[in-house]
Amino acid sequence: MKWFASLRMKFNKNFVKSDPQQELVDLDKVKQLYLLERFNEAIFYLDKAVISGFNSTVYELRAKCFQKLDFHYRAIDDLDKIIEDNPLEFSYYQIRAFSRNAIYDISGQIEDLHSCIYYYRKNDNIQGSVLEELETDLLSARNHIEKTKPDLAIRSNSPYPAIKNLITESLGRIKKIRLATRIRQY
Repeated sequence: MKWFASLRMKFNKNFVKSDPQQELVDLDKVKQLYLLERFNEAIFYLDKAVISGFNSTVYELRAKCFQKLDFHYRAIDDLDKIIEDNPLEFSYYQIRAFSRNAIYDISGQIEDLHSCIYYYRKNDNIQGSVLEELETDLLSARNHIEKTKPDLAIRSNSPYPAIKNLITESLGRIKKIRLATRIRQY
């Protein structure tokens, strides 16, 4: 699929004549609409921007608008495109995990949180607040699967022990990151 995305980018460069100044204005307009919580209007402009060419910022903003409107499947589609283009950016996995949780895809949520932690660890800019959010999400997911253990096998492709092990491994990575951060500070 990467070849298709690069082919599409080459196509857009060669054939689509767009005004960069107009795109900047539209993006500013979208940000204002987003802040005003006028998500449907923001999506209208973002759809136009997507047609003019691939841009991670456009897809990310549109995914966030979809999340605010509870269109989580559409948000996941946009986030899949962003992650395919930039798989090393940890924040995209965290955003997608939110939508996967909303559609009760627990195994997908845990996998995304796990990937988020993995790429976050490789990031130079480590912030404790992100780790706290990830830890809270993982603990919440663990509590949820403990309560719904019998239903989990029916709704999820992953068996209960595999999901539980992934949560435990992810929580262990968070502890290691915190320890490494403390050691670097001294």
